[in-house]
Amino acid sequence: MSRSQPSFALCAVFLIAGGACREPSSEPAPAAREAPPAVPGDHANHAAHATDAHADHDQHAGHDQHAGHVVPAQAPLPGASLYNTTASFSDQHGKPLDLASLRGSVVLATMFYTSCTSVCPMLITQLTRIDRALAPETRARTQLLLVSLDPARDSTDELRAVGKRHGIDDPRWHFVRTGEDSVREIAALLGIRYSALPNGEISHSPVIALLDRDGALLKRMENAGGDPAELIAALTSAARGDQARAAATR
Repeated sequence: MSRSQPSFALCAVFLIAGGACREPSSEPAPAAREAPPAVPGDHANHAAHATDAHADHDQHAGHDQHAGHVVPAQAPLPGASLYNTTASFSDQHGKPLDLASLRGSVVLATMFYTSCTSVCPMLITQLTRIDRALAPETRARTQLLLVSLDPARDSTDELRAVGKRHGIDDPRWHFVRTGEDSVREIAALLGIRYSALPNGEISHSPVIALLDRDGALLKRMENAGGDPAELIAALTSAARGDQARAAATR
């Protein structure tokens, strides 16, 4: 898997404010064939009809619980996909989360930690504003992934509490924790730099990443307090593309 190492502005916003953050910064589908009329004793016609029926069923198979997922389970992932990771995650409800279960939606992803008092709250507030600015059909096709940089201290209870503090109670929002090695892997894939400080805080780049339906990076917003208009436009365009593909499969 190739990993980009772009340069980033590290926590510029909260440093100016005097705070510290504990992390571094188509074509329509062909019409179904009409099966020939069944002939008594004609096993060939019966088999052909059964084959067509299974094909119609398979056309709709592979959809998971997230709205709008239309990617067949067997389709290969691109090499740069976040979903190639073998890391294990658990969410704010203590339930395991397979990142590949987000496939088929566009995803806004960032990294944070629950005891952060400057940049991380700004990131969550910005994500909330972006989510609320989306059209309903786009919002339904968008997932939000927030990966803890501090899994040793960010327990399930802490992850759940940070969502409550921000008034977030939505199954599309995933506050997750994983192992230390996996934190480094996800940070590298998202292009987020971070480092632990002597005072226990984490300095990190305040990045919001937009992933396409296959988990590949589409766009990055590198300032938690910046104007999200370009990110929203890119997200909306990606969601519309998914909708067109979904319509073509129906």
